[in-house]
Amino acid sequence: MAIKNIIHYDKKIITPEDKVLVSGEKLKKAFIGKPKVYDLKTGELLADEENLVVLNGREFMAQKIANLANPSQDLRNYEIRYFGIGSGGAEGTNAEDPQDNDSDLAQPAKFSTTGISTSSNDYRYIADGYLKRIMSTAKDASGSIQIVLEEHEVNTSSGQITIEKYTAIKFTLIIEENEPAIKPFTFNEAGLYAVEYDSDGKPTNNKILVARFTTIDKNLGPNDGLKIEWSILV
Repeated sequence: MAIKNIIHYDKKIITPEDKVLVSGEKLKKAFIGKPKVYDLKTGELLADEENLVVLNGREFMAQKIANLANPSQDLRNYEIRYFGIGSGGAEGTNAEDPQDNDSDLAQPAKFSTTGISTSSNDYRYIADGYLKRIMSTAKDASGSIQIVLEEHEVNTSSGQITIEKYTAIKFTLIIEENEPAIKPFTFNEAGLYAVEYDSDGKPTNNKILVARFTTIDKNLGPNDGLKIEWSILV
């Protein structure tokens, strides 16, 4: 589990700045996170991208933190438990940046043609097969959601100290060999979705796009799969 360094300078010493070290590159926290895309079989790193938490996602997070609904929509029963993939995020070697007002993927693809799952398979696919449950077991790896440690180096008036805090959420997303439903498939975008849960704890088809990233085309044949490690820094 990777430990990232966040540099924070106390206001009394220097202008405040909070950055995270990712793959040797210092990034401002405004980037929120950097998804990495790997070949599912070989583990080869195929892409290292930046994500965008869209405005709808920021509304969702504000409601969850405050436990208050806004006048337009109550999102407090929504949870980030599903993800989607698509082929509308690039044209060959030119990826199109996500936009703040994105509400869905540009060209979403179905993981499955069976539609919404049942409790017997843990609601693996919902939204007519377009969303997959993050915490699903695959042949070569398992999807997961973890809160992981970051190593913070903090300058104080008495000197620099190092503090480890659980300030990153790591989503591991698995696109299996038999996904999506139609192959060959050109992958170039993915999204994290918050899904509404009913009073019985079952997911509904109501969804909110929280974050999205795009990348250049990754062509997937019948036996190809991907693993995405997507860290959201808080």
